[in-house]
Amino acid sequence: MKIHYIILFSFVFLHCLTLKSQVNCLNTLKEAKELYEAGQIDDIPEMLSGCMIAGFTRTQRIEAYKLIIMSYLFDDNQFEAEKTMNDFLKKFPEYEMMPNDPVEFVYLLESYKTSSLYNINLFLGPTISDQRIKEPYSVFDKNTTTSADKYGTSYQLGFGLGRNIWKDMTLNLDFIYSVHNYSQTENNSINMEGSTLPVVNVISKEKLKKIDFPLSLTYSFGKGNLSYFGRIGGLISYVTSSSLSLTKSYQGSTSVPPLTEENINIKDLRQKFYYAVLAGVGIQYKVPRGFLALDLRYQYGLQNMSRSSHKYNTSKLWANYYYLDDDFFLDYFSINIGYHFTIYQSRKNRN
Repeated sequence: MKIHYIILFSFVFLHCLTLKSQVNCLNTLKEAKELYEAGQIDDIPEMLSGCMIAGFTRTQRIEAYKLIIMSYLFDDNQFEAEKTMNDFLKKFPEYEMMPNDPVEFVYLLESYKTSSLYNINLFLGPTISDQRIKEPYSVFDKNTTTSADKYGTSYQLGFGLGRNIWKDMTLNLDFIYSVHNYSQTENNSINMEGSTLPVVNVISKEKLKKIDFPLSLTYSFGKGNLSYFGRIGGLISYVTSSSLSLTKSYQGSTSVPPLTEENINIKDLRQKFYYAVLAGVGIQYKVPRGFLALDLRYQYGLQNMSRSSHKYNTSKLWANYYYLDDDFFLDYFSINIGYHFTIYQSRKNRN
């Protein structure tokens, strides 16, 4: 119990020290402003330096930077003024000029060009996956077989790096861990010597996991805090695992119980690497040092996910469950919510 009191006391003590520091730094800033208005500028940079790391709020720190820069400018110390402006733009690269900013400060600020260099993207969201059948296979006659595919939902999460290459165009490389669920129901009926055997129902549910490496171009447009973007590109995926759950039952039969088995490893039936193209649209909202984004993507498979040469290697599947792997493409839609952190670069204009 004592340790809880120690932690609480430490928290309260540190909070009090922080409040005291902020009050002291606020008084220091007021004093520096009075000295600046009186033309006594020599001591201002040193006076404010102790509060620049900690002690000021964001607004107060911006005011302090302006005072230091203006003090150097009026002291004809261009080197220190530019050095301080560099530090200012590193900490506040998105600063927008205010109507009351001194002309000398604005002139120096406009001599720098600040642009976004990289975006570090973090995102996650659901996936909606489906099999696009290229060629169906069955242990029975196709004329007596009907099947229906059903999409499934799961999730993905990832991070990426974006590089601004021209105006509003960005080249993006992402690393995504994605999970895909989809299923199929197959009904088989056989006529033998004029009699019809019970209809066999086979339900297969697959969970496939992979790591995606999408490379895409995005183009942004719009003004203000809210903007939009379009995306186009391609991706290569590495399949890490695939498991199958099967249920075989006889329709209308009470004498034969359903046969069920879960988590059957079928990674050998899947391609090791998979290729697809992607397209998407999104919307992003400006926040400090980046964007909050809603990103919609559609991935269209270019390759047969099934390894045709391995179809008949798993006799357990087709002998016990009457399951035979179809040739199919994996397509999926994803909805991602993310944060794009922007890394800026400030340079002095040559002119």
